[in-house]
Amino acid sequence: MNRDIPYNAKKDETLEKRLKSKSFERLLSEMSARYINMPIEQIDTSVKKDFRHIAGLLGGDSCNFHVFDQEKSAWMTMFDKYEDVFLWARSQKFEKELKIFRSHPNFSKKMEYMFERWGQGSYAMCPSPNKNSEKARVMERFAAAHGIGSFVSVPIFAIGRIVGAIIIATHGRSVDWPEEIESMLRLFGEVLANALVRKQTEESLRKALSENQKLLADIKKLKDQIEADYVYLTEEINTENGFPEVVGESQALRRILTKVKQVAPTTATVLLLGETGTGKNIIARAIHNESQRSQRPLVQVNCAALAPGLIESELFGHEKGAFTGAHARRIGRFEIANRTTLFLDEIGELPMALQAKLLRVLQDGEFERVGGSASIKTDVRLIAATNRDLTKEVEAGAFRSDLLYRLNVFPIHVPALRERPEDLPLLIHFFVRKFSKEFGKRFEKIPHSAVKNLQKYHWPGNIRELENFVERAVISSPSGVLRFEMPQAKYLRSLHDEKKKFQEVERKYLLDALEKADWKIEGLRGAAVIAGLKPSTFRLHMKKYNIHRSHRRS
Repeated sequence: MNRDIPYNAKKDETLEKRLKSKSFERLLSEMSARYINMPIEQIDTSVKKDFRHIAGLLGGDSCNFHVFDQEKSAWMTMFDKYEDVFLWARSQKFEKELKIFRSHPNFSKKMEYMFERWGQGSYAMCPSPNKNSEKARVMERFAAAHGIGSFVSVPIFAIGRIVGAIIIATHGRSVDWPEEIESMLRLFGEVLANALVRKQTEESLRKALSENQKLLADIKKLKDQIEADYVYLTEEINTENGFPEVVGESQALRRILTKVKQVAPTTATVLLLGETGTGKNIIARAIHNESQRSQRPLVQVNCAALAPGLIESELFGHEKGAFTGAHARRIGRFEIANRTTLFLDEIGELPMALQAKLLRVLQDGEFERVGGSASIKTDVRLIAATNRDLTKEVEAGAFRSDLLYRLNVFPIHVPALRERPEDLPLLIHFFVRKFSKEFGKRFEKIPHSAVKNLQKYHWPGNIRELENFVERAVISSPSGVLRFEMPQAKYLRSLHDEKKKFQEVERKYLLDALEKADWKIEGLRGAAVIAGLKPSTFRLHMKKYNIHRSHRRS
């Protein structure tokens, strides 16, 4: 992203109008996606660039991050080498004034009102709405004496603790800050704070790893001692990732769990992406269990499992007599999930007619039951999941772009099983224990050679396929040593070859349908009907395989 949104006080473009535009959603979504996999060496530079974007969007001349010292449990009140990285000002003059302002010997005393507000978890603003506070007036005079016309700031929390405060200030001129700016600034601050916390955490981990080379050597030696078989242990599997419901220790999974820890304490919407059967529902539950809403149960809805006519009633409820068969009032899942987490699985299957209603709930936190007129307020933390490419769905007209912006605040890609083969032994052990208990059997050993062969299989059905495979093995094996009926050799070919073959068949299928329909796509005798697809989906597949009328057979 290379976008700077300068503050421009034109009469036909007020700050309030700009804040209600899609610029805010777009910038927040782009920032969130960019920081997820950004190398920590690039974070400092990127944060300072984003300060320019944030200040420009929210009408400020500077943006900086005020660090909270965790060891001393106090605010750092003077610029140092670290904090200087996280300051952006529109002019060198204002930057110099801000540094003098923060380095003033009476800074803490003069700005006492601001620190008290932060300590309460509240915003601090200048000019302050609290006109009766002497401390607020002292703060305003002190800021004005250093060239600050106005400012707005909010404390920022990450992983359940305060990490700092983000501040937008103007140079000389006064701004009447709208109410929306507090929540917007807090969202921006959370994205940046989570990136900074991840940077600090990874730096600490790297330091710890470098200081424990002997420990790593001992672990390698222990792994080398494992020979013919994996001994089946009687106690529960203990993983070190802190999520007992998540099985695995691969780097791919650890990256996912790091993101879970980052986003769980917030209220940000999470979008889980990945193939069918990868365990997106398990990741959703892990996020909920680590959140501040974990005292209430996670509410789940599979959008693909419901008929289109029932989804609206399932999500939003209905009034008695709203439609045929509505004999009593029904409470919808959004109402049930008030003050907890709602997991919408397969959200790509949601009909277009309901996407607007979902967007309204995410924006305003209110909805109406089917057949009702009263607006119902709800405080829901949303986690959505899909195995579809929603960007392509938007291009095909099957998914709303504004809803995608709202959902894509914090995307997490859940890796396929073939991307984490080192987790396969742990998953096999986990499922063996599960089904052994269920079927009353006991297995002391799992053949090492069998597990190694299973790691070569690409598992197109992912963890769900593996679970079914282990269940069959437990059923068919006598107690003692578990025996696997290995997948046939023809199914062990590489995923690339399988995918290529499938694509060739699918492309030929589309061309055959076009030829039969004389290259007419829509209508009763169109290619889309022949292929059993929607016209928009058919066109999307044509684009995917670069099919044009020039490919028409003579």
